[in-house]
Amino acid sequence: MSNPSSQGPSILQFQNTVKDYGSKKIGPVDLSIGKGEIVGFLGPNGSGKTTCIRLMLGLIRPSSGNVRVNGYDPISKHVEALNHVAYSPELPNIQTFLTPTELLTLVLHELEFKGDKQDEIRRVLELVGLIEYRDTKVGKLSKGMVQRLSVAQALIGSPELLVLDEPMLGLDPAGSAHFREVFREFAMGGKGTVFMSSHMMNEVESLCTSVLIIHSGRILFRGSSSDVIRKVLDYSVVTVEAQGLPQETINSIKGMPNVSQVTINSQTIEIIIKGHDDIRPALSDLIVKSGARLYTIKTADNMLERAYIEALKKNGVDR
Repeated sequence: MSNPSSQGPSILQFQNTVKDYGSKKIGPVDLSIGKGEIVGFLGPNGSGKTTCIRLMLGLIRPSSGNVRVNGYDPISKHVEALNHVAYSPELPNIQTFLTPTELLTLVLHELEFKGDKQDEIRRVLELVGLIEYRDTKVGKLSKGMVQRLSVAQALIGSPELLVLDEPMLGLDPAGSAHFREVFREFAMGGKGTVFMSSHMMNEVESLCTSVLIIHSGRILFRGSSSDVIRKVLDYSVVTVEAQGLPQETINSIKGMPNVSQVTINSQTIEIIIKGHDDIRPALSDLIVKSGARLYTIKTADNMLERAYIEALKKNGVDR
């Protein structure tokens, strides 16, 4: 397991942490999350993700080892540990008779918020794109809007640590893109930390500064997306979109060093390379000199998903 040093002072720590359910044991888990990180927490169903989240929120007690949030035990020092922590669950269960304004007013009351409550509610509702629905009953909101509201109640009051369980669930592509920017802004300059459990590999790869893969209650890999890809996979993939490639050039691509497979589908070519050497500059020169029209040349978008699936296979999970 790779466990690089965190970007800033630690905000979340698991130290040899075990939760023993009798029929199943999660852990030992060792990890440290620094301030300013955006961490993607990956693993199959039943791998221990939910248990880890419950441990860090002080909802269950570890059987051995310890958990520290902001330096405090979330069980014995619950208020101190979670004073600046916010949580958005995967399936938010929000009272349908409330409006977003009413819900967030209640949240600010519980937080003992000292500023202007109406300004803070307006700020957060604008941030998540719900300002037009501020007085609409939750029961009349769409699934995606309820998800936005769940994130809003986590963001309100300026927490330091966001714990998010499938935050993009139910969002349309524009909403997902907007929330990526919201989370990046939240963490910018070490202001806040995001711990995000998700099955959406493309979102994790595009947003997160580091990735945790858990399986059978143990952390398999810890590092940036590129670190995980390099550690797990012994190959890389380049996709090319080009028009008018002569067969001679295709044969030359197949003969390039370490190229093991070339798959052509209309104007798109997928090239599998042994190892992780970047052949894009040489490949670009070859295609341009052939007279073909080169539209795009890039590393394949789904490499983290490939690495994730391969990591699970190597640990006995057939996905």
